[in-house]
Amino acid sequence: MDPLTQASIGAAAAAIVCRKAETRHALLLGALAGAAPDLDVLIRSETDPLLSLQYHRHFTHALLIAPLIGLLVAALFKGLFFWKHYPYRRLALFGMMGAITHGLIDACTSYGTLLYWPISHHRESWDIISIIDPIFTLPLTLLTLIAFIFRRPRFAQFAVALCLIYLSLGIYQRGQATQIAAQIADERDHRPEELSVRPSLANILLWRIVYRAGDQYYVDAVRTTPFSEPKQYPGSIVHAFSEASAQMIAPEDSVLAYDIERFRFFSQGYLYRYSDEVNVVGDLRYAMFPDSIKPLWGIRMNPAAPEDHVSMEYFRDPSQRGFDRLWRMIRGESVDPLD
Repeated sequence: MDPLTQASIGAAAAAIVCRKAETRHALLLGALAGAAPDLDVLIRSETDPLLSLQYHRHFTHALLIAPLIGLLVAALFKGLFFWKHYPYRRLALFGMMGAITHGLIDACTSYGTLLYWPISHHRESWDIISIIDPIFTLPLTLLTLIAFIFRRPRFAQFAVALCLIYLSLGIYQRGQATQIAAQIADERDHRPEELSVRPSLANILLWRIVYRAGDQYYVDAVRTTPFSEPKQYPGSIVHAFSEASAQMIAPEDSVLAYDIERFRFFSQGYLYRYSDEVNVVGDLRYAMFPDSIKPLWGIRMNPAAPEDHVSMEYFRDPSQRGFDRLWRMIRGESVDPLD
């Protein structure tokens, strides 16, 4: 999730185990340890655009590495600031509590997190909250800030309780959307071989549904709330970009073949040829609109130069018109179909 959320949840977690007199130091240390795993964004290469994707949410986000990150952050602050005030074991506890939250909250999103590295390289994604969700973040940050100002850890502890309630609601909402996805596929006489149900940007009301039947992906959106009828937004159909498709354009053991498979791993297999751009393969998991087949990002291939790395392409639509359409969908209103 975003850095503000990561720092806030790390601080709030540290507040669970702190005493009143330790509140400010615990929250500060927990916030820094909670945000520290995202320093993996520094792993990048000017010649290999996929390196940053490959290592973001990688080993720094693993549950086995989190305590080490917490211990390291605590050691740095023991040496720089707090050595006269607190024993290291207390600082280490705050740091570990903050760091352990990072991978867990990231796994609640759809991006994919190597939570069990090095035991497993599975990209864990529980798909119950958007990467950016102000309804989750703002109360968490505000209550944690109040706890810091007034030295009352209970405010931050209450924030943790609210977060757990919101995540539980996300689990319920995803379950409802998954049932609707199954109904949609059944009405089309499909038996999905893959199914993705993910929250759209900044909310848990509007969900993106992607499933594969045969060699095609079907994209739809549904808005669901407790005790009300769901609203479906029919999407489109695209052809899957399979491993066989990749082999037709990328020689075996070439740089291009390697990059395609790295992008396939990152996107959890949801690849397709984006028809509006020549030689662009998109990540079908994400789009500006949950009923759209226009990806947020993809890779541009050059089959004529198979030993060159691919380039990253972005297709975001930050226009006011785009946000207005998304907002109407979140509210459950009718919208014009996408072109």
